[in-house]
Order: sequence, then structure tokens, then C-alpha cells
Amino acid sequence: MQRTQPTRLAILGGGPIGLEAALYARAAGLEVTLFERGAIAENLQHWGFLRMFSPFGMNTTRLGLALLSRERPKLKFPPESSLLTGREFREAYLLPLAESSELADCIHLQTQVIAIGRSGILRGEAVADPRKSLPPFRILVQDSQKQERLETADVIFDCTGTYGHPRVIGDGGVPAVGERASAKFLAYGPVDVLGSSREQYAGKSIVVIGAGYTAATMVCDLATLAEQEQATWIIWLTRGSRGSQPLTRIPSDPLKERDRLAARANALASRGDGNLEHHPQTFIDEIVCDDAGSGFSLRARVAGKPFSWNVERVIAAVGYRPDLTFCQELQLQESWSGIETTEPGYYILGAKSRGRDSNFLLRDGHEQIRLAVAAITGKPGLDLYRSKAA
Repeated sequence: MQRTQPTRLAILGGGPIGLEAALYARAAGLEVTLFERGAIAENLQHWGFLRMFSPFGMNTTRLGLALLSRERPKLKFPPESSLLTGREFREAYLLPLAESSELADCIHLQTQVIAIGRSGILRGEAVADPRKSLPPFRILVQDSQKQERLETADVIFDCTGTYGHPRVIGDGGVPAVGERASAKFLAYGPVDVLGSSREQYAGKSIVVIGAGYTAATMVCDLATLAEQEQATWIIWLTRGSRGSQPLTRIPSDPLKERDRLAARANALASRGDGNLEHHPQTFIDEIVCDDAGSGFSLRARVAGKPFSWNVERVIAAVGYRPDLTFCQELQLQESWSGIETTEPGYYILGAKSRGRDSNFLLRDGHEQIRLAVAAITGKPGLDLYRSKAA
């Protein structure tokens, strides 16, 4: 039976959703501890050269802005309509929020969650009496000095996201032959090809794998690079059968920059502009790289026919998948509906709650936080976002 008034809430992850969850839960009167394995919003540092589709006003909340306005009255926020890079958003909002009096004392940085379970229960064992409250969660964590300790919590909000756990490029979710050996030389996810990584990609032949917005961004940025460095050549490989329109555009998309990106990427694919060739219906069977990681050979099937390429760079923009390894002793399955899981008291919020679906906005996460706190406090109508800022 789930507790209706938990006294201890553990939040995993110190990114945008983890920080907001901690702020909201504390405002609701809960005892909060947040564990972050690195620095605050560290993932935004990695992909933060990219500009966000959603504006600043959509990525912040009334609670957060009110708190910062009280504590740091000289802090000037970007305009609500501004489209910030990930790093700009981290500097303008997330770091000040983490340093606020409401959150600073409950955040444990450089603290990695190793494993989570429940006292006296192993995965697969039935609970003796489902009417009784379950024992608390046992959380093994490790700090920056490699020292381990046990923490306990009544409820867990898993806000760890999916970044850093890429899918594989092989067909059917199975690594391509040679992919594991080549992985250290592959670029999984976005690359700053117009900035810090320019020299590595200018004038090179590059395969981009994937049909999402990250792949589209890479293709568009590389096409820009090819205008300046004519020897740059891009080969875009997608699994779908949409031909020259690899991205499905959202009708009347409210996020105009997202729609512009999709339109430009589709135009590049259809016209072959920007030193680019696009191959739909492509399934990769093998990838081999040389010892220096400066050359790759790929074998694939394109519309059922064998095909191969020899290139100098590979960007695998194939998306990410949830990591559940640290909670494998819980009654938890990868498929769940919404934020509640098959493990009572364990909630998954943020991008990780969508499994392998990457179309997630921070605004969606804010609503998840509201619903989760309402559920664990037993107050279905609780909505601190609509309340007057204290």
C-alpha cells in the first residue's frame, strides 16, 4: 500500500526536472533529498551548444521565478519569448535555482546512485500482505571520494533522463557487427560541428544516422559547414520509408523553430543541397573503424539491397533509451503508463517517463511533477503552480 503522507522523498537527477521536482515537493511540505551524480544540469553542458525549441517562459515556472526574484532581486531573467541554448538556460535559471535557500541544503552533488531496493524484498517475491505499507527504499550511493553509504526514502522520483544511454545503430535494436568495438570512435548524439568540433568535420565525409530532430540538426549544421568547406560531404541514413521527407512535420507546430528545422532538413534531403545524399529505408548490418578511428566502413541494406560506404566520420543520432540497471531489484518494468510504475512509490518523471519517445518538453515535466506530488500527498486537487506565489 502506498503511503499517503511520505516523510522522505528521494529525487534522482539534478537536471531541469529534478530541480523543479525538489522545489515543488518542498513547497508542498515534503522532506526532500536530491542525488546528482555530477554537477547541476551537467547534461546541458554536453549538448548545450544547441538552441532549445521552447522559449524561456515555457521552461520555467511561477514557483522558480518567484523564489529567485525574492532571493536575487538584481537577477535579470531573459525575455519569456527568448530561445536560449542549453548552456544559457543552465546559467540563467538552473544554477541560481540550485543555489537558492530552498534547494541548496538538500542537493548532494557528485553522488551516484548505485542500486535501489527494499529491505527484506527481492525482485519477483510477493509482498506478504498487500494491505500493509511496504518497507522503505534502500538506496546505495557513492560520493566523489568513492565512499559508499545507504540512504532510505519512502518515495522516489526518478528524474535521471535518458541522455548518455544511446540506442544502437544496428537493425532491430541489436548492435551492428563491429559497433561495440567502434563505439569509442562514434559520435552518439549531437556534435558542435560549427563550433568546438569544426576542425574534426570540415572537409570530411560524414554519415549521419537517424531521423529525429537531433539528426536533422546535424544534417543542417553540416550543410552549413559544407557551404564554407566544399570538400565536406554528408550521407544521411534513415530507417523510415518517407523518402525525401524524413521528418514528419507537426501540423501548426506551436514551436516555430522546430518546424523550421524539420522543413529545412526535409528540403535538403529532397533536393540534395549542401553536398548531401539521403538514403531512406536503410538498415545497418556492420560498421568497422580503423585503429585510429579516422575511417569507417559501413555495410547496410537500402530498400532491401546491399550497400556500403567508406567515410571519415559517423554521427549516430539514433536517440536514447531509459537506464533501469540501478533499480533492477524493484518490481519495475520498462513499459509503464504515465509517471506511475509497477513499483509502488517509484515515479519516473521527465524524458525518461516517455521511454524511447524523444518528443518531450519541460512543460510536460512540470505537469508530471504536479500530478506526482498530488498523488503522494493524497491531495488530488493540489496545484501549487496556480496558487499565488508566496
